[in-house]
Amino acid sequence: MFTMKKSLLLIFFLGTISLSLCQEERNADDDDGEMTEEEKRGIMDTLKNLAKTAGKGALQSLVKMASCKLSGQC
Repeated sequence: MFTMKKSLLLIFFLGTISLSLCQEERNADDDDGEMTEEEKRGIMDTLKNLAKTAGKGALQSLVKMASCKLSGQC
C-alpha cells in the first residue's frame, strides 16, 4: 500500500510538472527562442536527476524491505 501511494504521488508530481511546462511554452514569446532552448535543457536535466534520485530511493527501500522479510526481523 505504501509503495502504491509513493508511485501515485510520483505520477501526480511529474504530471503537474509536465502541465506547468506546457503552460510555460504556450506563454513564451517567439523573440526568446535561444533562451527557451537553454531553459528546456536545464529543466530536462533537473527532471532526469530527480527521476534518478527517486529511482535510487525506491530501490533502496525495496531492498531494505526484502532483506527485512527474508531475515524475519520485521
